[in-house]
Amino acid sequence: AISQTLEGRFINGRLQESSFGHNASAVFDRIKSVMILACGTSYHAGLVARYWIESIAKLPVTVEIASEYRYRESVPDPDTLVVVISQSGETADTLAALKHAKALGMQRTLAICNVPESAIVRETALRFITRAGPEIGVASTKAFTTQLAAFALLTLALAKINGRLAAADEERRL
Repeated sequence: AISQTLEGRFINGRLQESSFGHNASAVFDRIKSVMILACGTSYHAGLVARYWIESIAKLPVTVEIASEYRYRESVPDPDTLVVVISQSGETADTLAALKHAKALGMQRTLAICNVPESAIVRETALRFITRAGPEIGVASTKAFTTQLAAFALLTLALAKINGRLAAADEERRL
C-alpha cells in the first residue's frame, strides 16, 4: 500500500508538488498555518502529522475532530491550509466540517483520501489520493499507514516551498 501511495510522486529523487494538484505550489506558497479536520483513525494520523509539519515545515498546526469543528466558534484565516482526511471520502462529519470551513472563507483546501471520485475530493481545491485499495476489516491499518505517508510528503512539500528544506535535505529525508 505504501509503495502504491509513493509511486510516481518523485522524479529524479525530487518530490513533485503536483502530486497534490496542478496548482499546489501556488497554494502552498501562501500558507501560514495548517488545520487538519478528520474523524476516527484519520484524526489520529492528523495528530502525528502535526508534529512533523511543525518541526520540519515550521508551520503552526491545529487538529480538530471534524464532528466537533462546526459546532464551536472558530477564528477563520484564509491563509490556512485546511486538510481533510478520509479513507472513503464520504465521511459525513468530515465533509460537513470542510463545507463549514469553506463557508468561513477558508478556500485553500486539500483532501487526503483513498477514493478519487469521492465527495470530499470533489469539494477540495487540492487532493492527494493514497491508492491504498479497499480496507477489509475494522482495523484501518492500510488507510492509517498511507495517510501517514501522504502527510510525510505534504510535510516535505510545505518545508521545501517555504524555504525550510534545501534540495540536499530533501534527498536525505527520503
